[in-house]
Amino acid sequence: MKKRKVILSSLALAMTLSTAPVFASQPLTIQINGSVTSTPPGVHVVKDQVMIPLRWACEQLGARSIEWDEKFKTVSIETNETYYAFAKLSSYVRALTPRDQGKETEMWPLSENAKKISLPTLTDRTVTLDFPEQRAEPQNLITISINGLPYAAYGTEIQNGRIYVLSDWIHEIFKADVTYDQKTNTLSIQAPDREKIEKQIRMIEEALIPATPEEALKLWGRGEQTRSGALQYAALSPELREKAMEQVKDRGWVTGGSSPWVGPITVKEEKKLSDTAVQYTVTYPEITSSGSATGTETFIVEKRTVNEKEGWFITKLLFANPYYTIIPAESQPPEEPITYIPLPN
Repeated sequence: MKKRKVILSSLALAMTLSTAPVFASQPLTIQINGSVTSTPPGVHVVKDQVMIPLRWACEQLGARSIEWDEKFKTVSIETNETYYAFAKLSSYVRALTPRDQGKETEMWPLSENAKKISLPTLTDRTVTLDFPEQRAEPQNLITISINGLPYAAYGTEIQNGRIYVLSDWIHEIFKADVTYDQKTNTLSIQAPDREKIEKQIRMIEEALIPATPEEALKLWGRGEQTRSGALQYAALSPELREKAMEQVKDRGWVTGGSSPWVGPITVKEEKKLSDTAVQYTVTYPEITSSGSATGTETFIVEKRTVNEKEGWFITKLLFANPYYTIIPAESQPPEEPITYIPLPN
């Protein structure tokens, strides 16, 4: 990813929060990765969060760049690689965590090895990026673009050329654990450990190596059903992983969309090409809240050795709707409006 200079232009316009700041009785202490750091000017408490300068936070946590577009009121941030590693691990955890029994019966099952994976516990704390009353103040709105993905940021402040945001934005941008202790007036920021994350990813991917062609197919399918780009990536051969990498990273390791979603998958055709290659054609309902259409995909799965371990991997995607995939298919459905059949009452 191309590096850019760190720029934040001076701004004459000041925007303030509609909620009055709450000042603690003792000076604010900021800890980053367990070490106390100097508190930047203008930091103050609003409700149960701390307003901190965005550029300062990005510099502390190793962002590659941060740019301000005054005309469009957009801050563009390029994070470091830890962001992508965390997003990939999160994608695996989300896809491999069992759903309720009713939902699991509609999804392709995990292999026995996959069921034994010890998944890390990721923070599930509710992140507050603005307060309801701030949304009524459109002048307090800027856009924060994180690696090209835009987010609406209400309730920002701009003071003396610095943009201040609620401290929970640091979790959103850097996947850091952010806590504020009102009693001690201490803000703690703990960045994720990239080496630990990558070790967990390697352990998961080794356990997911498909032992049969059917396991490769089902790994990909469950990835579509759970919108997990990581699970789909694990089903691919090394050559296709290389092609998929940039696209799936840019999506934050999330594929498809909330609607339509992939329903139960059916194998329509299985054709043995050789002792080490099988071709599959599968179909599935593309479901919306009001109806469904039928999607079709055709794969070739082959036996390969990856990192000195033998397994079965998807080596070609012959036909597919690009909406769900992370690699280009050799052919795809014609661009025609999709007609959804109404669901039964």
